[in-house]
Amino acid sequence: MATPPDRLDEAFAGCSSVLLLASSSDIEGDACISLLTRHGPDRTNVLGVTVSRSPEDRLALWQRRVPQGLPKRAAMIDAGRGVRPTAKSDIDDLPPELTLDRLPEHAEPVDLGVAAARRLGGWEPTSEPTELCLHSVTALVEAFDRDAIISLVDSLNGLCETVDAVAHHHLDPTAHDDETLAMFRPLYDAVIEVDAEDGWRVALADSDADAPSFRRSTAPPGGTASTDPDRPETVPIPYSFDQTLSLISDPRRRTLLYWLKDVGSGTMTFDDLVEAVVARERSIPARETPDSRDAVRVSLAHAHLPKLADLGILEYSPDGPTVRYHGNPALESFLRYVETIELG
Repeated sequence: MATPPDRLDEAFAGCSSVLLLASSSDIEGDACISLLTRHGPDRTNVLGVTVSRSPEDRLALWQRRVPQGLPKRAAMIDAGRGVRPTAKSDIDDLPPELTLDRLPEHAEPVDLGVAAARRLGGWEPTSEPTELCLHSVTALVEAFDRDAIISLVDSLNGLCETVDAVAHHHLDPTAHDDETLAMFRPLYDAVIEVDAEDGWRVALADSDADAPSFRRSTAPPGGTASTDPDRPETVPIPYSFDQTLSLISDPRRRTLLYWLKDVGSGTMTFDDLVEAVVARERSIPARETPDSRDAVRVSLAHAHLPKLADLGILEYSPDGPTVRYHGNPALESFLRYVETIELG
């Protein structure tokens, strides 16, 4: 069901990061300004980060659609010189109340993150909401390593959550393959798809209801393990290759992850989890004779659960009696592939 722009506050309650999927420049522009002005342009602080277009282009977009003037606070980071080598900004044509930071020609994604942190951190706290626009993730992915951009997005989203700002990042769904789209979507609290025919469609990270209609990704090679129930297929998790290898390197941690995948998101007692891992290990003939129940308990409590908690896969406290698994379709898709290889 479509979500009208005037109900965005209701749709985004509690969200600090939004992925904006739009391919038409006019529709994309309208959506961007609607997001930036949903609290009223004169009552909002806006930081624009531009990679794909010049600062003048982004300013002109605002002026065409918001004749009242600039936001309460207005700043822009021009990060396009590394992507657009001939890019120039005629700084004299920009209004004096708009602060412009220009990154050097060979700036890396980390430099963009530092500039955004410096600008947001330098603004004194006010009662006005703060919005950040990044235009665009597509240009960054085309210019830099994809893992570096995933790290940048994750850092920017964490920064906005810390300073109580709301970010929206532009991404053209027609410019990327299914795997790339599915890697970026889990990094955001909400995803919007905007097009002329269907209007606005909003999906929150913790709900599959009313999901955007952008192209579904295909399953990774290898099919589904014989021990796995039928579930929708997705693509691998958005971690680095080294993190992914580390995640599955230990047999007991794999057993734990296989079991979590099968039971799905939810809360369980630590004792029940120990019993489940012990039973699962004993059912795998290819593994060595499993350790004692006490040994399993110690390794889970002091090694595997803390590692998974650090990655945000679950919540676990050594002082608490429960473990909460968040559920992650992308992670579970990857685990199905690994389980198929290991167990058939």
